This record gives sequence, structure tokens and C-alpha cells, in this order.
Amino acid sequence: MNKKAIFTTTLLVFAAITTIQAQEKVIRPESVFAMPKISVAEWEKISNSSDAEEKLADESKYGDLYIYEDLYSGRCSWYCGGEVKSVSATSCLKPMKSFNYNAANAHDFNHESVWATSGKGIGESLTYTFEGKCPRITTVKILNGHVKSEAAWKANSRVKKLRMYNNGKPYAVLALQDSRSLQCFDVGTLGYNDDTKPDWKLTFEILEVYPGSKYGDTVIAELYFDGIDVH
Repeated sequence: MNKKAIFTTTLLVFAAITTIQAQEKVIRPESVFAMPKISVAEWEKISNSSDAEEKLADESKYGDLYIYEDLYSGRCSWYCGGEVKSVSATSCLKPMKSFNYNAANAHDFNHESVWATSGKGIGESLTYTFEGKCPRITTVKILNGHVKSEAAWKANSRVKKLRMYNNGKPYAVLALQDSRSLQCFDVGTLGYNDDTKPDWKLTFEILEVYPGSKYGDTVIAELYFDGIDVH
């Protein structure tokens, strides 16, 4: 192939990629919940008091407690019928002392354990596998960064953009805010809720990051779901 043909082919490939990217759906958070002002232990202690409802209503003192209620209260949710079969990642930061940064940490309903990439994280991904009979998903919820403390959140990189794949096909780009918060994305209706269907997958690939002030790895504390077909 001569130089002119190579140049023309390169231009065509570049044009095709640009066109695909331009057509790609970008989804921004439908709702955002800041981390509460108190620890889980403090929240649980207050929750067990006789005047819990009155106390916990004071957002000026405790903040919005939605995240703790969502993760730790055991209240009814999509998970009453929905289940993730497995979670995997293309890379994980090596364990340090008693801490690990495995993919499963992104779906353990514990805001202090995290999945962290090995290196900057661009191109790395999380993949969630579901059975065909699993209730359908409509919402993706992401605790972006190492949210256990303000210092840890600033020190580690956070995700800026995630490309979402439905069964291996590009579906949308999730554009995340750079905030220590739970960000909820309305992603349409995904899945089958049909036990005659095979397993299916959602993959989340890191496209861009907000750089950390100290560490090069990128962190997601939790990535979980809400949906329909449960009640």
C-alpha cells in the first residue's frame, strides 16, 4: 500500500471513530447525594435512640443520610429480587498490608472498601454479569472515589467519564461530577427478566479521570444498581 492510500485509510478510520463518538449518548447524574457529615457508627447509634426520627431529620447537623440508608439500612430495593452473579476487573491495585482493592469491593455495599486500578486507570474496566432471569436495571449508582474521608478522596484519582457497554456493545458515556457523593444515572431499561435468556453483562470502562493530589491510581468505592420487576 502506497503512502497516499495509507493516508486516506487513516483519515477514513479517524472520521469513523469521530462520528461514533459524536453519536454516543452522554448521561449525566439524575440525582447526587453528598456524603453524610457523620460516620456509619454514629448514624447507627442515633438510629437506635428513642427520638431517632426527630434527630436524623436535622440535615444541618448530620447531612443528607440517603447514602447510609441506601447501603446499610436493609430497606427494600431492587436487590430484594435482583442479583449480580459476578464482578471482575481488568486490573486491580496490589494489596497493601491488610487492604485489598479487588473488583468485588465495588459491589460490597461498604463505602470504605474500594476498587482501585493498577496505574492511572484509563482503559481499565469493571464488568458485572447477571443471569437472564435477573430483574431489569434502570439506574446505575456510583460512589466516585475513595469516599471514606475527604483526605482519601482528594489524594486518589476519581472517574470523570465511564463508557458503559451492554453485552459488549457501547451503550453510553456516564459523565461524573468531581464530588464526594453518590451519583445516580438513569440508563433506560436493561436486561431481560426472563429465565429463558442467557447471562448478560454490563461493562464500565474508564475514559477520563480527575487526578488525585497524591496517588496515581483511580478509585470507585461502589457501583451498584436499581431497577424494576421486583415488586
